[in-house]
Amino acid sequence: MKKCCFLSLILITLFSFAHAQHSLQRAGVSNSYPVLFKDWANAYLSGNGKMGIMVFGNPLQETVIFNDRNFNLAKSNDRSFAKVSAADLKQIRDYCAEGNFEAANKLAVETSNYKGGGEGNRHPGFKMLISIPENGAIRDYSRTCDFRTGEIIVRWTDNRGSWERKSFVSRHDNVVVQYLTAPDKGKISCAIELAVDTGMNFPKDMKFSGTGSGDFMNFRAKYPPNTSGAGYEGVVKVIANGGTKTIKDGVMHIEGAASVIMISRTEKYYSDCESQWEKQLLKKELDKVPVNYAALLKGQVNTHQKIYDRVRLDLNGNPADRLKTNDALLAAQKSSKEPIHALWERIFDAGRYYYLSSSSDQSPPDLLGIWTGDCNAGWGGYYHLDANLNLQVGGGNIGNMPEAMEGYFKLNEVWRKDFQTNARDLLGTRGMVAAGNTPGASSGLMANINTFYPYHYATGEEPWLLYPFWEHYLVTGDQVFLKNRLYPLLKDMGEFYEDFLTHTDKNGKYIFAGSVSPENQPANLKVSLLNNSNFDISGAKFALTALIQVCKTLGLEQGAGKGMEKWQKILDKLPPYLINEDGAMQEWSWPGLKDSYGHRHSSHLLNVWPYQEISPAHDLKLYDAAKVTLAKKDEHNYENAGHGLLHAALIAAGLRNAESVDAKLNRFFREDFYYNNLCTSHYNGHGVFCTDVCNTVPTIMMEMLVASEPGLIELLPALPSHLLRGEISGVKGRNRVTIEKLKWDLEKGVVECVLKSDIKQDITLIQRKAVVASRKLHLLKGVSTPLTIKLKP
Repeated sequence: MKKCCFLSLILITLFSFAHAQHSLQRAGVSNSYPVLFKDWANAYLSGNGKMGIMVFGNPLQETVIFNDRNFNLAKSNDRSFAKVSAADLKQIRDYCAEGNFEAANKLAVETSNYKGGGEGNRHPGFKMLISIPENGAIRDYSRTCDFRTGEIIVRWTDNRGSWERKSFVSRHDNVVVQYLTAPDKGKISCAIELAVDTGMNFPKDMKFSGTGSGDFMNFRAKYPPNTSGAGYEGVVKVIANGGTKTIKDGVMHIEGAASVIMISRTEKYYSDCESQWEKQLLKKELDKVPVNYAALLKGQVNTHQKIYDRVRLDLNGNPADRLKTNDALLAAQKSSKEPIHALWERIFDAGRYYYLSSSSDQSPPDLLGIWTGDCNAGWGGYYHLDANLNLQVGGGNIGNMPEAMEGYFKLNEVWRKDFQTNARDLLGTRGMVAAGNTPGASSGLMANINTFYPYHYATGEEPWLLYPFWEHYLVTGDQVFLKNRLYPLLKDMGEFYEDFLTHTDKNGKYIFAGSVSPENQPANLKVSLLNNSNFDISGAKFALTALIQVCKTLGLEQGAGKGMEKWQKILDKLPPYLINEDGAMQEWSWPGLKDSYGHRHSSHLLNVWPYQEISPAHDLKLYDAAKVTLAKKDEHNYENAGHGLLHAALIAAGLRNAESVDAKLNRFFREDFYYNNLCTSHYNGHGVFCTDVCNTVPTIMMEMLVASEPGLIELLPALPSHLLRGEISGVKGRNRVTIEKLKWDLEKGVVECVLKSDIKQDITLIQRKAVVASRKLHLLKGVSTPLTIKLKP
């Protein structure tokens, strides 16, 4: 990849905090910036879930990449597959029930006649280049991201004085905001250009153009032929305070301004983009937005910051460490045997920031959050539905971000129709089968079906996708949500299992005849389509149990022959989980299938996390087997895949295994999963940009500090031994209780907490190292209840 001329400035590493008197605990700070375009993963990031920017931070040759949730390479046709005949479906299930898995797998793939199609990879939109003439050496450089506001602030000094450039993506006004102020001994003279970079790797037959007049700059792109004339655009409104402003050859030149403010918006058009451009809708929309930085920032404070501030974590980090840059903390952690708690705190804060910034009320984060500098995104940058998306949203409910979770709920509702098509055409059932992966709201049709991964038989995907809906109800008690949004989806699943489960074993239990454990195969049989994966069984148990509980709560489907009776009978006939000769839970609850412990996925332990079917409060035999399973998998490295370590850490928290949780968190912090901006990669060694890790690590930390389910709260269930003191506030319990404060000091042997319930209820409170390990609390509605717990010596 060629070095870009606009980034030719020699990297300056001089740094001063003279201007940064505020606490850096809730901000990311660096004393360096990416020099080459190919290093875009180290850019500082801001977003609102609809749009995102990547700010390189080069003082005189700034690069800002613009992203949009809908920027996927345009489709020429939809994903397509056959309607499998009833005879073929019966044969596939018969083969599976007989144990002829090779024949079943072959027939399932062939009869699907999968043709591909749909939107392509996620891609960047364009880059903005801001060029400022050189005047003396650059010194006192810093690049800061304030997690509370989303502001990215670049500061430096040269012969003209001290400079400052701010950027954020407004959640309130849905615009990118950029603000440049002149140095104290000069004015702003700069050139602003919108363009693409060769490093973005766009298809060769895409067409790009840039125009500008008056206060506006416009970048337009048209996708290759046979895409219905699809394209996109970005419009930037530029207001200079003083000086002159001219546009030549698409480049805006500003001379002698005291300040410059820009607001921008992007949009994709799925057909006939040229006629859409001519309407100048974005220009008209931007004219309605106040071009005032203070007013725009106030809107951001009232939205982004209000949401972000609800949960706070303090791990007693060293005050001196809290003042260090991200780069310095990461480097120190790699060389130190002891955990650096200031880094743990900042990574928690960064993770909540990236999750919120890549979520909107229309969509959740995908594999990339919302950011990329390259069309060659790993795994397309899609939503992957058998672990990745599920993990990224795992802390949204307990982390008190319902505004972010709303996009997740809406997107799943959008997918419902296509998921019903998947079930009807590929499995011959009512209900829903999730897609495996999808580029976004444009399609929920089944992903690539192939011999290794017959996606259409991973029937446990949809229940996992529905769990956050159920969790939202547990957290809020919102029965309107329960009735209008969750119940219809769960009822779909009840009908699915009525149709799908047709074969029984010798004990009269149903066989999941055609069952997948995502991306894994038994150690003794290289076939994917099998029977009774725990992934599918646990999904069915959760969906049916939740459905029956919803019906009881709402008074629905009751009486002889009604839904509740049918679904309860199915639930009672589901196959049991099996325990193998190692004492571990089998991944496939079917005789003769050997476990493959080294695989990255832990799909057979969804019954631990998130479903909480297995916990210390429930079946201890299965709980012990799950602990053995985790120990066996911990002997391997989860193929160094971020999502593998993440899910295993959450399972470890559910199994109260603090050592296992700690080991995985330390791997993330020591093995280069984190870039200098504290966003992350899919693999260690900065292998493939992906937000799974950064968005999910805060969930692990919350789960290791607070475990909850209806009627029960456990404090510090999986606390790493080195976290002797700390405090967390604002975590939501899955029982309508807010943990307003949880503070611990193990050296003094004291845990303090304040609980506040939305309703009058009794809660069992557990702290396993306390003098009184379990106690019953009587919580009043809306009343904060403080408690001090003495620990055993």
